[in-house]
Amino acid sequence: MAKAKGKNTGDLLKKINKKSKKKWKMDDIKSLAKGITKKDLKDDKKLADLIQKVSKAVGVKLSDKQIASVKKQVHDRLG
Repeated sequence: MAKAKGKNTGDLLKKINKKSKKKWKMDDIKSLAKGITKKDLKDDKKLADLIQKVSKAVGVKLSDKQIASVKKQVHDRLG
């Protein structure tokens, strides 16, 4: 069976914890997105706000280019 394309949440969490001062759990990350629906994720403004909120909480500064890349990845995964 072929491995699914993309990174699993464990890899993502390791990257976040490597760059952040605080140790994060996936539940902590999910709590930042509380109240956000899949429909909201299709709205570029709301998605950009969520990305900024998570990056600020984690303590990682993202450039506009990186934010655009994250938005593209989210849109690709949502279809």
